[in-house]
Amino acid sequence: MDPATHAHAAHRRVLVVDDDARARTAVGRILSEEGYEATVAGDGEEATGLLSSWRPDLVLTDLHMPRLDGSGLLRRVQSLLPGTPVILVSARGEAEAVRLRTAAAPPATFRSRSRSTLSSPGSES
Repeated sequence: MDPATHAHAAHRRVLVVDDDARARTAVGRILSEEGYEATVAGDGEEATGLLSSWRPDLVLTDLHMPRLDGSGLLRRVQSLLPGTPVILVSARGEAEAVRLRTAAAPPATFRSRSRSTLSSPGSES
């Protein structure tokens, strides 16, 4: 990583929220290796508990989780930390992301992902 990029990234906090322990650990590790300060949570309820004490600059969350899903977390982030960007990730496809995009107020970004893109080489999803 370029030293200038690393210095900028070191001041950025990313909260990674996913009920899949392998996925959240992998994403958190990659972000940390790139110089971001990353913290992980297993669902929206756990993430909500971190919002006031840890104050992320960005929330990266899975859409489908038990207890409080990504869309519920999006609403909480918008209420508690207005202006904080939220990226919702779903393995279920674009149609759902389009539906949610029309229902959500900015700042929200939606991405579909394949679980295989988060797996380490040689591991099965």
